Amino acid sequence: MSTVFTLCLVAMMFCLVLSCEEQTHYMKENKCCKMCGPGKRMLVDDNCEDPRCQDCLDGEYQSTYTHDTKCERQPSCDTNLHFLPQSNPSKTELSKCQCKHGYYCSAEDECSTCKKHTVCKPGQRILKNGTSISDTACAACIDGTFSSHDSASTCFEWTKCKAGYVQGTSGNLTSDRTCVQHTPSDRVTILLFVGGVLLLIIAAIVLMIYIRKRKIGWNRVKVNFIPKSFKNIPKNPIVGIGIIQNGDIQALCERGDQTIIQQPQEDIDNTEPVSPSSSNVTENGNVVEQEDGKHSIIASSETGSTFF
Repeated sequence: MSTVFTLCLVAMMFCLVLSCEEQTHYMKENKCCKMCGPGKRMLVDDNCEDPRCQDCLDGEYQSTYTHDTKCERQPSCDTNLHFLPQSNPSKTELSKCQCKHGYYCSAEDECSTCKKHTVCKPGQRILKNGTSISDTACAACIDGTFSSHDSASTCFEWTKCKAGYVQGTSGNLTSDRTCVQHTPSDRVTILLFVGGVLLLIIAAIVLMIYIRKRKIGWNRVKVNFIPKSFKNIPKNPIVGIGIIQNGDIQALCERGDQTIIQQPQEDIDNTEPVSPSSSNVTENGNVVEQEDGKHSIIASSETGSTFF
């Protein structure tokens, strides 16, 4: 009889153990006791079958059944660290912090810090937009396209110049191609004007040199063509009381071969001795001789070289 009773007691205890749900119950002194549900904590476990439970406070949570007397604290989302403020956080599950727009969490499982999204620069486009848990992905524009501002969603093709227009400035990754009318540029006009002025100055200088050399050549020809009658003229022949200069020789040449140069001749005194007369004899009978400086001298041209 005692054996049967023992077997029954063991069977009852085994059934009791099997009936103690692990997620909602816990064992205490060989008893299966109830736990407090999510969002609550246990005040005192004095009553195993009907424990006294209390709701978690604000900023706390309890996600599972528990017999603990404390709830878990929600993370602090400081707005000064680029987090969004939490409004009515859950008491039954963990409320993760969320970053402001333009920022993302550094880790997907626990948002402890916020980092700023990468800004796609000019010359790039957004390949993938950033989220609260991932950064922005950028890609460079391909050749023939451009983006001129930050965070461009797409790259635009360079402008194609229409008929009558030519490329002003070439396009690149950050700026578009510009087109201008097909007319000579101001720079070309200025270069042409300056080139023309330089050519005129050079031509004037060359012309002046040519005229000067031509004039010197004619002078030399005129001097070289001296008539045969002048070949024996001394280098600086005396003409009268003057000297013939180089210019005078040229003047003589221009007058022709009929010009005659007479060499100076000595004056011959053809005067005869004075005979005594009553007009040139003194009272004592002496002949008075007139000095050359005393008698009148008839003015005549000085004998010398004469030009006809």
